[in-house]
Amino acid sequence: MNLTTLVLASILATVACHNCHACFDGVCYSKTRIMDEHRFSGQLAIDRTENIVYFHYEDSKSTDHTAGFDLDDIKFKVIPNIDFSFARAVDQKTRDVYIGGAQGIYKYNPIENVTSQFGLFANTIWHMQFKNKIYYTIFKTKGLFTIDNNTSKAVLLSDYTIDDFIIDHREDIYFVSQGKIYRLKKGGNSATLFANDIYSLAIDKDEVAHFVHSGKRGLYKLDETSDDLIEIGAFASGVPLKSVFDNGNNLIYHEIITKKLYYLTPNFGRCLVSYKTRRINKNPWKTFIKSEDNEITSTYLIIEVLPDDNDRKYE
Repeated sequence: MNLTTLVLASILATVACHNCHACFDGVCYSKTRIMDEHRFSGQLAIDRTENIVYFHYEDSKSTDHTAGFDLDDIKFKVIPNIDFSFARAVDQKTRDVYIGGAQGIYKYNPIENVTSQFGLFANTIWHMQFKNKIYYTIFKTKGLFTIDNNTSKAVLLSDYTIDDFIIDHREDIYFVSQGKIYRLKKGGNSATLFANDIYSLAIDKDEVAHFVHSGKRGLYKLDETSDDLIEIGAFASGVPLKSVFDNGNNLIYHEIITKKLYYLTPNFGRCLVSYKTRRINKNPWKTFIKSEDNEITSTYLIIEVLPDDNDRKYE
């Protein structure tokens, strides 16, 4: 198995200062692949105590594995007694990892390296988050549910098929349903439309809501004062999908075209993000038809790398 060496930010600043694989808050980030030659899928989860990211991958023999990778110590570990999985969530206090798949939820204890059955064995678990208890969705089933002390209960979202969700530090729930973002505020009785566009969702180490727009390659977060999305920056290429933040608020993300997992760390180059538009076909099978009826305008973000102060010419 080829493991890509993860380079510390200080080294990246020296040897890769002109790489700008992402631009966040005016700072360039360099990306490294966590593993080569394998395809990733499903939800990512992070143990921020030890900075371990958990994921599912398929090896070159089409064998499924659920595994963890230590981002600090560059160590890889396959989780025992479980192979294929969709969903993952971590209790940040105990470090226990909850893993959901076609046969319910399993619990992995990383200290003892033991996997045990947890519950809901008749259900296919699609997505999870741990926020004082387990929140989860069931594949092709409407609603959001919790399980606590072996008791399962539905949250007030029974009218929605939920593809993705997060719970922020205020215990507001953001979720994706039919290509739109909705929000159920803590104590609320019903969800309201939050964004009329599709994003993938993540929370940072402070549990602030973040949003990735795969088409624009943009990263946004919630401004809690204005209650609006503000742009943090952009990815330079690819189609970013699932993502998590490590204990330094650096981003790990799954790029859907290459099906690779990348780790972004700052190299402290400076950058700007701007918008660019292009015409694309609504129906790719009709590329031979030159008609405005078959075209739409797509807007995406591009990155401009700024010169270092030492490289500037002064008059």
